Formats: sequence, structure tokens, C-alpha cells
Amino acid sequence: MHLTSSLICLSLSASVAQSAIAIGNQIREGGTHFNVAWIEGINPCQADVAIGPESGRECNKNFRLDGTDYYLVGCTDNTGYAQNPQRLRRVKDDSLYGTCAPVKKKEIDCKGSTHNVVKRYLCG
Repeated sequence: MHLTSSLICLSLSASVAQSAIAIGNQIREGGTHFNVAWIEGINPCQADVAIGPESGRECNKNFRLDGTDYYLVGCTDNTGYAQNPQRLRRVKDDSLYGTCAPVKKKEIDCKGSTHNVVKRYLCG
């Protein structure tokens, strides 16, 4: 009985582990570039969501990802493409989702699409 209970607890805790959220830029050929977010490990070419135009601030702007609303806080840089957010929070209860850290800039080629994506930060 104890082993069964332990396995159930382990199974439940594994299912509620949160995924990291990647933050970057959607680079559109001849169009407006956007700050975007996506769940790490999922192809951002199909699954990124816009936070806002790259020329605007990405901090304190709500965006919805996988049914949950988030916002970034603590941007320490004014450049549009890399604003250095410090934390990611949930809108619903203002709880901390995680801290954000810069990653080595990685351009993702969205072959056959109208845009590419540049990954800049990982939060969670």
C-alpha cells in the first residue's frame, strides 16, 4: 500500500512540473518584428505568441501562453530586441513563475515561413 501511495505522489508531482518559457524576437522579412514567448521545447515557428512590437517595451505587457496570462518585470535594458527581463509573473495572482536568464543568442530558421525566431532568454 505504501509503495502505491508513493508512486501516485511521484506521478502527480511529475505532472505539475512547470516548463521553462523562452523569450525572444520574431524577425519578419520586410515587416514589423515582435517580442515573442513560447514554451521551451516546442517549435517557436508554429507556437510563439506576440508580447508586442519589438520597438515597444516587453515588460509589464500581458501575454497568453498555453491558457495562462503572464507578464515580464524588471527589464534593465531599453533596446527593443533585448530588454533583459528579470522575472516572469502570472497575471491571475501576481505569483512568480520564475526568474529569467539570458541565453546564448540562437536564431531558429523557420523554413518556408514568413519569419525566423531569435531566442534570447529562458524564464522559469
